[in-house]
Amino acid sequence: MNNAARIPFQRFRGVRAISLIALALLLGSCETRPQPWNVLLVTFDTTRADRIGSYGNDRIQTPALDGLANEGIRFANAVSVAPITAPSHSTILTGLYPTGHGVRDNGLFVLSEQNRTLAEILGDHGYATAAAVGAFPVISRFGFDQGFDLFDDHLTGMYEDYLGERAPKKEMFFDERRAAQVNEAVIPWLDNLDEEPFFLWLHYFDPHQPFEPPPPYDQLYADDLYDGEIAYADSRLGHMLDQLKRLGKLDRTLIVMTADHGEGLGEHNEVTHAVLAYDSTLHVPLIIRPPGLGQEQARVIDARVGTVDIVPTILDLLGIEIPAEIHGQSLTSLWSGDTDGPAEESVYTPQYYAENLSPRLTHGWGELRVLYDGDHKYIHGPRPELYDLSADPDELSDLSSTDPGEAQRLREALAVFIQEHAAEQAATTQALEPELVRRLQSLGYLHGSGEGGEEIREVLLDDGVAPQDRVTDLNRMSAAKHLLFKERPIDALHYTRKLVETDGNSPMYRELHASALAGAGQLDESWEIVRELQATGTVSPELLMKLAAERFQRGDHSAAIEILEDFSGKTESARALWLLSSFYQQTGNPERALESLQRALRRNPEFAPARVDLAVHWARNGRPDQAEAEFRRALAEGPYYAKASFNYGAFLFEDARLEEAAAYFRRAIELAPGYLKAHAALITVEQRAGNRDAARAALGALRAIAPASAEARAASDLLGDS
Repeated sequence: MNNAARIPFQRFRGVRAISLIALALLLGSCETRPQPWNVLLVTFDTTRADRIGSYGNDRIQTPALDGLANEGIRFANAVSVAPITAPSHSTILTGLYPTGHGVRDNGLFVLSEQNRTLAEILGDHGYATAAAVGAFPVISRFGFDQGFDLFDDHLTGMYEDYLGERAPKKEMFFDERRAAQVNEAVIPWLDNLDEEPFFLWLHYFDPHQPFEPPPPYDQLYADDLYDGEIAYADSRLGHMLDQLKRLGKLDRTLIVMTADHGEGLGEHNEVTHAVLAYDSTLHVPLIIRPPGLGQEQARVIDARVGTVDIVPTILDLLGIEIPAEIHGQSLTSLWSGDTDGPAEESVYTPQYYAENLSPRLTHGWGELRVLYDGDHKYIHGPRPELYDLSADPDELSDLSSTDPGEAQRLREALAVFIQEHAAEQAATTQALEPELVRRLQSLGYLHGSGEGGEEIREVLLDDGVAPQDRVTDLNRMSAAKHLLFKERPIDALHYTRKLVETDGNSPMYRELHASALAGAGQLDESWEIVRELQATGTVSPELLMKLAAERFQRGDHSAAIEILEDFSGKTESARALWLLSSFYQQTGNPERALESLQRALRRNPEFAPARVDLAVHWARNGRPDQAEAEFRRALAEGPYYAKASFNYGAFLFEDARLEEAAAYFRRAIELAPGYLKAHAALITVEQRAGNRDAARAALGALRAIAPASAEARAASDLLGDS
């Protein structure tokens, strides 16, 4: 390696064959197309219908969605099956209600292989299939990869900051990545397709909390960051549509856009979702744009429909037989003119079911089951409610006491509906690994031990605490999380204290309180809570590691190492072992540091931060071939981990491979625009390669974001441009 100049490595501190498909009726005419339509299914997470431009929001710009609505079918009254990501997406992909597919909450269930997904059906009909998802609840470990030739669920784009540290504000939310990275994961796959039809599912998680849209949407929607997230996701959908147009595939692609659920935004005193079952979280957008429909034939359908109808509608449009076991029904008759009279005035008034079992499964409260029947909506639970949606769309006037006969009729109809749509085998919660248990507990999605085996009874239950009476607890929890997200721990303590006063036995409330205490500098009190939680096995690795790192930085090295040795010995947490390795490295014990890294990778071979540090170890110990192999593997397994790109760039620079090094420094900057060391490294490489104009341009980019930084000053001196 060339040692004339060095860019220091950064260590962590503290197709199937084509089959001929006879396409279905589009506008009632029988036309077989020589080339089967492609299918693009796009799900926006946590997206209310009324926040999209074509649904009446004049304060947002959603040109991609509005364009699809202007050329397709927009359903004004589509409803989801659950205000929870995993159950809802299971229905979108199978056409079954949760009673049929068995997924009832995030993290606690796996979509069984006994279910047949849309990807499997289309794959059997000659379609190439791919998916890229944006968040933890729908990753492959929960069964969502069924039927996909390519299923990309790399979520490291939002997992840690560019120094390799898990961003503290992220530890209380689901691991996710932005919509741009979701697109990036599948565009090469699209580019390599020949003429076979494809099915592509894109899951954009951005509108889910925390609301943190990237520039310029954070400024354009500074007064409403939720709208900013939706507008950003819309822009990325537009980018994907442009890609399809570039490939010549857009004109023969059937596009379906929907959401898994909405967001409370304070309605019914629910700030987020997954607690109640009102239309603020169940009413979702649904837009279907068949190829060639055009503006003149675009329609708005007012009839109530459901996300359970998506699979059969797609199959019907493609001319594929709809499996008998599917619960939903094709919606094509609503716009094809097959009914007597205008479609929207037809007698299309089926019953629709929804549920929210999360209050029971997650918090030990009561559960909610819902039946839509015509204009009426019945919510069953510890405190049943009845609404007339035609007169009261905001569900403000409960009619259960003034119209008890209708409430009883719908209660009985709901009980029958559940029985008729229940799977033969009862759904049960899965047994969870200890690390996942702690993760779900810290996120607020688990109150029990995670041992699994809890059976779901497909009957109407009215026991337990009414979720309506405890929604304030969840609002306080959400407020505390967001204040910690905004680095306001002292303000968060106001809410966490109320939570532990309400339920001092709740591990998730106590851990959130400990996080606020730690952020406020009350480390000893926080540590006392964490040690108690650790004794019962209910503390999240993130909080424990944060406090261990604090102790290490305060000079209490032996205590910090002892804490992590004990914890990693019990859990074999890859992240804890990685942190432990850095402690050993900083205290002059490279042998134990290497051992900890290797243990971390045995526990999780795809844990890119440890893989990068292992590559750095081999590079520094004269084994460049082994180092490069580890770098390459880290980049493959952590494609959005900026520190992997930076360190590989440093490795290439030391080997005088300047052009390659510059490319990886640019990639690090693309992934983390605030990565100042990557900016400085790029300037150094360009200067060394004699690309003075490029070096000056890179210096200008650095000065634009950090003009007074040490990196900008050093780079200015290097170029003689002080």
